Amino acid sequence: MSRRLGLPSVYLAAAVATAVTTAAPLAMTPASGLALRPATSEPTRPYIVTARSRAAARDLVGEVRWRVRRYYTAALPGFATFLTAAELSSLRADPRVRAIEPDREIHPMTERAARPVAGQATGAGTTVYVVDSGIDVAEFGDRAWRAFDATGGTGRDCTGHGTRVAGRVHAIAPRAGIASVRVIGCGGAGTLADVLAGLDWTRRHARGPSVAVLSLDGADSPALATAVQDLVRSGVFVVAAADTGACRVGRGGAAYSAFAPHIAGAAAGFLEHRPTADPAILASRLNCTAAGGAIRQNPLRASNLLMRDGGL
Repeated sequence: MSRRLGLPSVYLAAAVATAVTTAAPLAMTPASGLALRPATSEPTRPYIVTARSRAAARDLVGEVRWRVRRYYTAALPGFATFLTAAELSSLRADPRVRAIEPDREIHPMTERAARPVAGQATGAGTTVYVVDSGIDVAEFGDRAWRAFDATGGTGRDCTGHGTRVAGRVHAIAPRAGIASVRVIGCGGAGTLADVLAGLDWTRRHARGPSVAVLSLDGADSPALATAVQDLVRSGVFVVAAADTGACRVGRGGAAYSAFAPHIAGAAAGFLEHRPTADPAILASRLNCTAAGGAIRQNPLRASNLLMRDGGL
């Protein structure tokens, strides 16, 4: 379960990083924010605002009343901001707003290991976006690179979690490209605002057959669910962490499992031979319903986690 935000150091560090990286006008800074907003003597708290449309989000962000920290232009029509109690009440009553939720800490989830199996599929020609704590790219040669860092850092993996996730993807799909999308800081946690920024960046930059893997908590966030669904609709297959090994497909087309990195590698292998496959079709090829019992009986048998007819 996620721990709720007060004003922990991880959030303050993210806010400082955002302010440092904000130099261009708002219209030119998707997934970033404005450092210059009206000062207030009232206490403020961090929130994620989801608008009813991109036009509504743009109009709301353009109003100088809000201290906008990040503005999402692709995966989510909305923004991250600091609000007083009065401002929160005002926004909740605004017909342009769909939902408001507190920003909070996001933590990596412990993913289960499975033994990779040899096969013909290698993931060649695909890209797996690892939305996590960064990647030690030196471990993967020219197969991995640092693509984006929402925390304002250099993409370095301080905790090793993202590198382990990438390693498990690489074991299943050794020729897939692995793009590091860092959203977890060196303290071992990130913010919901930063995770949304990572998905927003991926939505704007993913090209060709693509997979995104999120071994993170946050499944109870409406904003995160909206961003994931939009990423799936754009053609990116998304697999996220879950508490159980049994794979399930969510209403928006994303897959959820404790074996998320292995399913991401399997998806890359599938897309190697079917690069134009729709994520919903790919999800339907997962053994999500039938595999649950087999995984519980033999959790080390990776073939239980892979696609039917996926070439693995």
